[in-house]
Amino acid sequence: GIAEVEVAPGSASKSITQVFVNGAEGDLNNDGTDDVAFILTWSGGGSGTFYYAVVALNINGKYIGTDAVLLGDRIAPQTTEIRNGYVIVNYADRAEGEPMAEAPSVGVSKYLVVENGRLVESPIFVDSPQKSAMITSPLTVSGVAKGLWFFEASFPIALVDATGKEIAVSHVQAQGEWMTENYVPFFGTIEFVKPASSEGKLILKKDNPSGLPEHDDSREILIKF
Repeated sequence: GIAEVEVAPGSASKSITQVFVNGAEGDLNNDGTDDVAFILTWSGGGSGTFYYAVVALNINGKYIGTDAVLLGDRIAPQTTEIRNGYVIVNYADRAEGEPMAEAPSVGVSKYLVVENGRLVESPIFVDSPQKSAMITSPLTVSGVAKGLWFFEASFPIALVDATGKEIAVSHVQAQGEWMTENYVPFFGTIEFVKPASSEGKLILKKDNPSGLPEHDDSREILIKF
């Protein structure tokens, strides 16, 4: 649970990495086994204590660590959970410009996903529908997304069947000020006629008025009809 090394040979100062008791279990790489998300702290002999989110992936019964994602210096962790394939870390931090002497008082949520064995921050978190959920029409779609995913306060969504054929399209709407780099709640519905296939995908697409492919982004969620 803790590792200590000298900052320099013979130095009294130590670099200390420690497990912070705040974790969650769930499948993060779609292999049907539970992985573990938790927080590490690191200090290097100075006044700072830096908090990082990390995942231990369960690969054939052995745990393999991912990259660590910095949360902040001397923050106040609240909860860590795994929901719908995302790691959600909730904590309190200081407002921009506040001195470190101030107690953390601003609530922050960070949404993380595992991509190609790396833990990275996701620009979107889908709360509903849940992965592999049985859906009916009209389907409610909700979550949060970074403001850059929206254009004119919305972005498109689509349902496709098991062959990839599009069966319905709609939009979700920002539920607040969308011209921001922060997360913004979204909500929308999509109506559809049940296709012949029993499975499909919900696709959420970043609105890209420029049309430039380097600005494209999307997320897919497996669903059942």
